[in-house]
Amino acid sequence: VYKRQRKYHALSEHFEVESPDFQGMHIDERLEKADALTEGMTELIVVGSSYGGLLAALLYSRRPERFFGYVLAAPALHRELSKEHVERAPRRGVVVHGIHDDVVPLEPVKAMCEELGLPMLEVEDDHPLAKSLDVLVEQTGKLVEARAAS
Repeated sequence: VYKRQRKYHALSEHFEVESPDFQGMHIDERLEKADALTEGMTELIVVGSSYGGLLAALLYSRRPERFFGYVLAAPALHRELSKEHVERAPRRGVVVHGIHDDVVPLEPVKAMCEELGLPMLEVEDDHPLAKSLDVLVEQTGKLVEARAAS
């Protein structure tokens, strides 16, 4: 199963999931599409992986009023774009990152999380986080429960 689909399937077994297709789009196009798709929405819980994690962080910085929180899986927060445009993080946010990730380096993401006050869970895994799907489901579940209780 394609790596993205593993996360999608794991999450969709427990939650109602919408997964827009951003394949082949530059990050600016992705951000515009995500901005349009979420217009008028509030209390969103967004799960973004890798480049999608960067996208979620950028969208939050642009439209924080739309979010309840997010879970970022090995987000590409090491890219220069994040240093320039990711200005804040939700108080209900978390990053899950594999300590053996050879695609998105751990240390720059960790530094960005510290700067933003964003909690980070380091897991014994690599970039696809295939061994940590339960952690992603658990963290998403915590947000869903918190939103239901609020």
